Amino acid sequence: MDSPPRSSVIIIGAGISGVSAGKVLAENGIEDMVILEASDRIGGRIRKDNFGGVTVELGAGWIAGVGGKESNPVWELASQSGLRTCFSDYSNARYNIYDRSGKIYPSGVAADSYKKAVDLAIENLKSLEANLVGEVIEPPSSPKTPIELAIDFILHDFEMAEVEPISTFVDFGEREFLVADERGYEHLLYKMAENFLFTSEGKILDSRLKLNKVVRELQHSRNGVVVKTEDGCIYEANYVILSVSIGVLQSDLISFKPPLPLFPINTASEQ
Repeated sequence: MDSPPRSSVIIIGAGISGVSAGKVLAENGIEDMVILEASDRIGGRIRKDNFGGVTVELGAGWIAGVGGKESNPVWELASQSGLRTCFSDYSNARYNIYDRSGKIYPSGVAADSYKKAVDLAIENLKSLEANLVGEVIEPPSSPKTPIELAIDFILHDFEMAEVEPISTFVDFGEREFLVADERGYEHLLYKMAENFLFTSEGKILDSRLKLNKVVRELQHSRNGVVVKTEDGCIYEANYVILSVSIGVLQSDLISFKPPLPLFPINTASEQ
């Protein structure tokens, strides 16, 4: 069982938040860190693929928050790297929902499913506000069918995400640009990593980045943290930065000892 020397900080996850955290630590003189990434690459949901000879984004595809009083650091990095982008104009946007075979769902079926999803979301909000303020509740059921998944994305991740002010747009502006560069959105992440990780010919060779390290257990106490990975390695540090997605946390893939605290939902305090 591998037990590397104790580090100052362990970063779990090498997506954009994990890499950004490492960059900030290095800029502040903390270079004694270890980054544990479950996959064989950095980037998290920022990932490209080749489709018919064209680079397409499988995850993040837009740089949001451009044109405001403050400059978006991601947009600055994109500009410095000469990343090709296209302005997104949603003024005439409309949606089609396709099934697995590539056929478009009939407009009536899609509209009916969409209306049901909206009505259910509104009823859930009213119920929470009326009866469940300050109480810990079970998470709502997740969409299961392909059309439910598509509508959930459009409704919650796109449209209803605009209901509350989003700090990215408030701070940096409301314009959005689609990344349309053959190097992919991930190119920005590698440029960011170059600031504090040793690289050669575009490849990260720094031993502090550990790929294919699936974290299964995190023990935390006043004495620091102990992180155990699927391959039997044990990492110790004074602090840990957990940058995994909410989906990983909800899946219980990582065991926390002691368990993470449950925070009550208080809608009144969030308004």
